[in-house]
Amino acid sequence: MILITSLLMLSGCGGKGSSPGGVQLSTSNRVVQHVLNELERLNPQNSTGADETYVEEEIYERLLRIDPKTSEVTIPWLAESMPIESPDHLTYDFTLRKGVKFADGQELTGADVIFSLKSLKNPLSTYSAQKRNYVDGVHSCELIDGDPYRVRFKMSKPYFLAKEQVFGDNLFILPKHIFDPKGLTDKFSWDDIAAIIEKGGNPANLDSAKIAKLKTNPAMKEFAEWMVKPELGREPKYIQGSGPYKLALWSTNDRIILDRNPYYENKGNSPLGIVYPDTLMYKLIADWNAAVTALKARDIDLIYFLQPPYFVKIDTTIQPFLKKTTFPLGSYVLINWNLEKPYFSDVKVRWALAHLIDRETIIKKVLFGLAKPTQSPTPFWRKEYNKDLPLITYDVELAKRMLDSAGWKDHDGDGILDKEINGKLVPFRFAFLTNAGNEVRKNVLLIIAEAMRKVGIDADVQQTEWAIFLDRCRDHNFDAAYGAWQNDPYETDNYQLYHSSQAKNRGSNYSSYASPRADHLLEAIRGEFDEVKRMELQKEFQKVFYEDQGNCLLWVPENPAVWVDRFDNVSWNPVRPGFNQAWWKIRGASGGGKKQVSAN
Repeated sequence: MILITSLLMLSGCGGKGSSPGGVQLSTSNRVVQHVLNELERLNPQNSTGADETYVEEEIYERLLRIDPKTSEVTIPWLAESMPIESPDHLTYDFTLRKGVKFADGQELTGADVIFSLKSLKNPLSTYSAQKRNYVDGVHSCELIDGDPYRVRFKMSKPYFLAKEQVFGDNLFILPKHIFDPKGLTDKFSWDDIAAIIEKGGNPANLDSAKIAKLKTNPAMKEFAEWMVKPELGREPKYIQGSGPYKLALWSTNDRIILDRNPYYENKGNSPLGIVYPDTLMYKLIADWNAAVTALKARDIDLIYFLQPPYFVKIDTTIQPFLKKTTFPLGSYVLINWNLEKPYFSDVKVRWALAHLIDRETIIKKVLFGLAKPTQSPTPFWRKEYNKDLPLITYDVELAKRMLDSAGWKDHDGDGILDKEINGKLVPFRFAFLTNAGNEVRKNVLLIIAEAMRKVGIDADVQQTEWAIFLDRCRDHNFDAAYGAWQNDPYETDNYQLYHSSQAKNRGSNYSSYASPRADHLLEAIRGEFDEVKRMELQKEFQKVFYEDQGNCLLWVPENPAVWVDRFDNVSWNPVRPGFNQAWWKIRGASGGGKKQVSAN
């Protein structure tokens, strides 16, 4: 009842305008977007969830920007121009735009760029591990000839996606004066970082326990402990970037509100820099029925990933003030088997489990056809995709034979498969973990669990809050975890997800997948600038991963979106999240919704 009241309070703000069907729509100069789960934090160095990133991109900015028409990082943003890259790919020189200001009015300079990289590279900061792997190959960043608007990045090793992953994606520029008021990053050097990252031997050995025992600069530890404090990711006084919006309010389990950054300037007068709404609101509704009700009541404007059972029931002829579409983004759904568990350590077992999943029926019955089966972590429309990997069939009898050959039999006659491991009879019993509020995921897992019960595997389904779900995945505190990864719009780099080093330090390799051959290929891909050779390496990695069944890959979903038809300039593109609601013009709003704020 409280939830319904708070939703109703959202309506009636601003004037009214007409729409199809004669329904009166708000002309309030804001966009209210649905989110299903409470966000963790809005510190872009420490957050890893997709929803967090989409909000952060309205607040913070990067040196370069991706072109939504080409999916290539070719647009200088905080930089005046594309970097000057050395022939050996080991240095990148940038000239920064002058006059760019953070939301508190202080100018952005090279000192903020240097700070942002040093902060992200700090190996003692465990929350940044998932993004840090993309900048580990950057040795340093320094001012060029002391010029505060010119910086030089030096690489310890070349990386074929440096412009994309480092400068156009993972390196958000944060205000040093806000995030490092004590100047702690000035007290440790690039060599202090390199002593761990570049000289630490095999990166797979650099787990948090071993790093903690190393003799390190005490300022690194003090800064790492400061940077993960909750307030740095939640309080408006800290969450201030150079982007078009700043955090105005975070009401836990209710809403996040972004207001205009009064010092924001459109970089290079680009159409990508024009924003229209005065306010962006992210409204938490943890129940899909309630979310759809709020949308139909026009209390929220947008659900950008509406679960298929609800999406197909939206009838825009009955509710002509609503519009809907689907668009691909390159995400894929998977089950992370925890390979540290004895029942998942055998590749025969993983293949047997893969054959127990009726992908075609689930897609048809549960997902209403809004997905396609996949067997690769690379999007099937990309040129590096290995099209020679056969789709995995649903074959119960084959799965039974594979389990039997792996030693899983019902030795004690209780109906559950078991196997003697280290002198003890271990039943094949485990739990699937997924996030609460996502009924489609729960229903999919119940179907899979039922199929497994029929062959003697006792599988349960557990749901937990989003933040707890993520923490358990990072800490490998699960048996099997249902999830999804969102691919980049440019060429795939699977190092973050599947290199053995990323199973350490709360990285993204949740399954603890470790293969020397896969590691070698992933490392070789990063350093190969010959595209033909790199395509061969990419396809070989996919083959190795497929044969190992390091994860159980399921399908590539379409993104179903529904929105209230009170906006002009609505567009969809292949750059995640597939849209930017800041570009939407509110029909009938004062001044047409367009508002450029002067920094003067």
